[in-house]
Amino acid sequence: HYITTGLPFVTFKYAMTIDGKTACFTGESRWITGIAARENVHRDRLKHTAIMAGIGTVLKDDPMLNCRIEGGRDPVRIICDSRLRTPLDSRIVSTAESIPTIIAALEADKERTAPYTEKGCTVLSVKEKAGHIDLNDLMKQLGGMKIDSILLEGGGELGWSALRDGIVSKVQAYIAPKIFGGKGRFSPVSGEGVPVPDEAFMLENIETKRFEDDILIEGRVVKKCSQE
Repeated sequence: HYITTGLPFVTFKYAMTIDGKTACFTGESRWITGIAARENVHRDRLKHTAIMAGIGTVLKDDPMLNCRIEGGRDPVRIICDSRLRTPLDSRIVSTAESIPTIIAALEADKERTAPYTEKGCTVLSVKEKAGHIDLNDLMKQLGGMKIDSILLEGGGELGWSALRDGIVSKVQAYIAPKIFGGKGRFSPVSGEGVPVPDEAFMLENIETKRFEDDILIEGRVVKKCSQE
């Protein structure tokens, strides 16, 4: 994919309960899947050049987004943060000197970006699309930086934007045999959504795997249109 397009191959990964929830109504989400499934996620992090998440995930969970396999290589971390709201004391920024970290933002002012670059982050100025980061422009810039594959672990809004903008090539859905309940909250893909079933994003070449009680369903996204 990278050789033929010059763009990263993006795998959108998420975990949900059997009733489609990514968190309880309180927002608590640790843990949905079991140890075996989470270990497989870290093996996949090792396979990808980079891992990408949104600012919402950073503010909610303060994640490390690293690879916890002994002797493994940490992926490049990419944070989609339109307005540069990533806390300077977050674990992402605090460890940027040791783990390559890219913050994609609409902000190009050096006074705003300097505190991040001083801590070791690379801040990319990305084009705007409807008030948010233009993900196609971001993919072109990342491809130019020789980032050939990305594991997308963003929240529902970023997941929807990635699908809508056509940057996702593969989806991995981990499904746990749990029921959280709750009204219309914490969906793995949120955003506007499609208006009718015929407009759904479809997967092909479906494979299923079992990790103890959890099931992984993965498949390639049927492209509605080519990337711009």
